[in-house]
Amino acid sequence: MPIWPFRPRQPELQDQGLADLAQMFLLNPDDPTPGGESLDVSRCDFTVESLKAVDDHLEVMRHRSLEGEAMMKFVLRCGAYVGEVIRRHAPGAKPWHWLKYDDAVRLDQRLAAVGKGLGTAAVLWDGREGFCFPLGRVGKYLENGAEDSVSVFAQVIIDRAAREGA
Repeated sequence: MPIWPFRPRQPELQDQGLADLAQMFLLNPDDPTPGGESLDVSRCDFTVESLKAVDDHLEVMRHRSLEGEAMMKFVLRCGAYVGEVIRRHAPGAKPWHWLKYDDAVRLDQRLAAVGKGLGTAAVLWDGREGFCFPLGRVGKYLENGAEDSVSVFAQVIIDRAAREGA
C-alpha cells in the first residue's frame, strides 16, 4: 500500500443537486423561485432554444430589486437551468459535471483568481480542462442586460465543445 496517493482525488460531483435546482427554477410550489410568475414555463424544456425564454425572463427580472436570499435563490436556480441545458446538449465523449467551487479550484488553480461567490458557487466542468460559470452569467445578465445573454453563452460553449470534441 503506497503512502503517497498516485492518483489525484476525484472531485465530488454535484450533478443531482444542480439538476434539482434547475427543476425548482421551473416549478416549486412550496418554495417558489422569485419572479416565477413572469416565466413562461411552457417554453422551458431544457433545449437551447428554451434559453431565449430565460433571456426574456432575465430582462424582466433585472428591473426588479432582488436582494439577499431572493437573489441567491434566483441566481442558483436560473443558473442551474442554464447549466443543465449545456450539460444535456454539449457533445463529446465525456459528460459535463457540476462541481463546487473549491473542487474546481483543486482541479485548476487558475480558477482561484475568479474568486468565490454566488456566481462561482457551482462550476460546470467538461471532465477535462474546460470550465464555465452559468450562475455567474445569470448574475451578469441581471447587472448588464442582453449583452450577457444566457442563450448566446450556452450556444458558444456547446459549439466550442463540438469543435474540440470534448
